[in-house]
Amino acid sequence: MKVIFCTPELTMKEIKNAIEFFDKCKEILDVYVANKLYVSTPFQINQLLTEEADENDILVFFTSENGEYTSLILKLICKYNDAKSRIWAVAMQNNPECRKPPEPVSEKQSYDVSCRNENRNPLKNNMRAIAQVFARKIIAQTLSPLYQDEVLYFISHRRSDGEHIAAKLADELKLLTRERNVYRDVVHVEVGNDAQEDINKNLELSDVLIFLQTEEAQYSSYIIKELCYALVYNIPILWIQIDNASYSQMKIRPGERPLLSYKREEFDNNERLVEIVDEIEEKCFQLIMNSSNQVYTYIEYLNNMCNENKIKLVGDKRSTLAYEVEYKEKTRDLYASGIRKHYIQCFGRNPKQNDIQKFINRIKKEEIYQRNDRLFLLSNHGCREKQVGDAKIIEENYDDYIMNLENASGRKVVRRDKRIILSGAFPDCDEIYNNSLLEALLVYSKEIIKNGYTLVFGAHPTFQKLIFDIGSLYASDVKYSIEMHMDKAYIKDYDLDELEEKCTLVLADGLPEMRENMICKEKSEMLICLGGKIKKDKSQQGVDIEVELAKSAGIPVALVGTVGGRSSEFAFEKITEGDWSDLNLWDRSLNEGLFYNVNHRLMIKRLLDVIEESE
Repeated sequence: MKVIFCTPELTMKEIKNAIEFFDKCKEILDVYVANKLYVSTPFQINQLLTEEADENDILVFFTSENGEYTSLILKLICKYNDAKSRIWAVAMQNNPECRKPPEPVSEKQSYDVSCRNENRNPLKNNMRAIAQVFARKIIAQTLSPLYQDEVLYFISHRRSDGEHIAAKLADELKLLTRERNVYRDVVHVEVGNDAQEDINKNLELSDVLIFLQTEEAQYSSYIIKELCYALVYNIPILWIQIDNASYSQMKIRPGERPLLSYKREEFDNNERLVEIVDEIEEKCFQLIMNSSNQVYTYIEYLNNMCNENKIKLVGDKRSTLAYEVEYKEKTRDLYASGIRKHYIQCFGRNPKQNDIQKFINRIKKEEIYQRNDRLFLLSNHGCREKQVGDAKIIEENYDDYIMNLENASGRKVVRRDKRIILSGAFPDCDEIYNNSLLEALLVYSKEIIKNGYTLVFGAHPTFQKLIFDIGSLYASDVKYSIEMHMDKAYIKDYDLDELEEKCTLVLADGLPEMRENMICKEKSEMLICLGGKIKKDKSQQGVDIEVELAKSAGIPVALVGTVGGRSSEFAFEKITEGDWSDLNLWDRSLNEGLFYNVNHRLMIKRLLDVIEESE
């Protein structure tokens, strides 16, 4: 599959606006699409005419203002039409000759730039936003398991002071592109229906949660529930602060600070509202693609299992991110006894019902369906109990699927009676990258608990709720699996009985004693540092203080450098020195891998392997 994008000068005379459109598309395609070709000369067209076209290819060209085309362009269009490729025409003007593509694709709908511009604010240059929408359509076709046009935005807001803004935002988002679905409970819950059930259903299906953080939002238990669900199930969160509203009382935060911040009155200015929606749409796209990129870490993990001869992994060349998995069962498989062959379709995004139906329709026509015992749609959102209409086809999440493979290949989870300390704090950086810290925290916490260790951490308000939810999913005994340390000064803000149900709670008189209890009182296998504040007074940096305590207690220290903050700065200092011996006795590749490698699942596996090798 490849994208062939013809430049405007091949078909147009007035190219100024078309060049701007093309350049904005190219910015996005260059980031996300690997197999692409920009065609700008007759020489390149002649080369393409000698090569084989494929039905999965996409040919993009600009329609002529007067409907006249060179014979070479027409030959190119005919070639890809004969191959049943996807052919997309872009019309920059609204006259009939320009809007109608040439034969043999004259009946195909063109992407009408002029019309889309008029549908918004015709006095404002919307070219960047309109081009980005088109480029994302190409990405939705070439990387459909990672992105699709029909995304669902879930607006999480407090009705008492956020409903007006939510309504303005939702209406304008729908004008930008026809494919956006925006969920607001006040509009979408039918009279007489169970409101919370409808909210939960749409939250589960959402691609981005847009959190409107007004002053009253921090007191809403429903918003806290929605944020926590999104964080645990890897739904990207766009945190938008309104009127510099305080968030000091929020029990859980999706980051250290908001990604975007606006004044309430800005939403009542139509011209400014268009700009705001463009900013939100672009940020949502970035969040979706950053989140979808996690799929490659799971595939890398499966490749490692293949290299270790635990499974056999073979890619399906006819489908993007699809594989056949084969393994020899050593213990009872959780899905059904004797299953040894799977077909997996990997998703970076949340699969929708139409994805499932397309998968079923395609796979049943192929030999793969008969050849495999089970066929899986894998994502971070999958749930095995969910019915998909075929007994052999299962939705599943990556963590549970990989755990099942490891169990089936002979892995046994035992209670290890060993502690691993996880120290984390949001660094001061561009907020969109703080999502990577939450991603790392989720992965590290899951793997530590799933592998039978006791996770030890200080009661950071955002991390606390996340770790409790992870414990409820993956721990057989949460009081063993989670040990939380807290300064007594903060206990008045919590229900003590509830905390003691969800973890082993250790209280201290002040932060210094808390750190001492957490790191020095009992033997631990390692201290893992993520993020952390960088301060002018280095003696006040939490990472440095905890590292020194660990060194005094003889505990190895792992510095995760891929999430920014002090842990990254500290790791870079050690790389520059070329000496890690005062922190741990691990090899250089492991320490530097923690600095460079964003595959958190692979890196925590390597750290846990170090512990096992020392037993």
